[in-house]
Amino acid sequence: MIKCVIIDDEQPAINVIKNYINRLPNLTLIATETNPLAGIDIIQSQKPDLVFLDIQMDEMNGIEVMKTINKITKVIFCTAYSEFAVTSYELDAVDYLMKPIDFNRFVKAVQRVTDGNTPAPSVFTESFPNDYIFVKTGQRGKMLKIDLDDIDYVQAMNNYIAFNQGGRKTMAHITMKEIEDRLPSGSFMRVHKSYIVALKQISGMENNELSLKKSNDRIPIGLNYRDIFLKRMEQKLMR
Repeated sequence: MIKCVIIDDEQPAINVIKNYINRLPNLTLIATETNPLAGIDIIQSQKPDLVFLDIQMDEMNGIEVMKTINKITKVIFCTAYSEFAVTSYELDAVDYLMKPIDFNRFVKAVQRVTDGNTPAPSVFTESFPNDYIFVKTGQRGKMLKIDLDDIDYVQAMNNYIAFNQGGRKTMAHITMKEIEDRLPSGSFMRVHKSYIVALKQISGMENNELSLKKSNDRIPIGLNYRDIFLKRMEQKLMR
């Protein structure tokens, strides 16, 4: 029996992992904790076999927690962010699961604990859906689902980005680089330091600006992105 602990500062995320653990007969949950500092105490005192550990937490991030517990237990990271993937494998994490976590992907991660196999750093892409994403808002514990087909364009706005969907804006606390890496490159393209556009929503181009099918907004094409954009559009140009 594999004794498990969950450390995540968002209770809904804990509930998901808890449910998955309860579905597997070889796992038993001995504790959950939303405070990473208290979670360290639990790990040091109870010495679980496996910890499901969030990375982005207020008191201490998951990377710091793993360094503190110093190989007392095996760790599977569970996070909505991909930028720590390589670091997690350098610390010998068993796996790196992207939220929202699919149950079958969860089972594969647990299997690696019993098999002793550690995946390559690119494994987080396996669990990332290709038709929708979940993003964190500025409100603690709240995540929103964004259907990729609904996105007209993405705009950087200070420390947030705005998903523009048919005139409706959804704000998320994430960087442009992070969302650019996650959106499928076959359907989206960065055309300006502050704009990523859904290619299928483009209706035309004039004077270095893009017009859209479902919006009256005009999307500027940045000088540093213009040549790459035009080269890509040449593949579709009728002569």
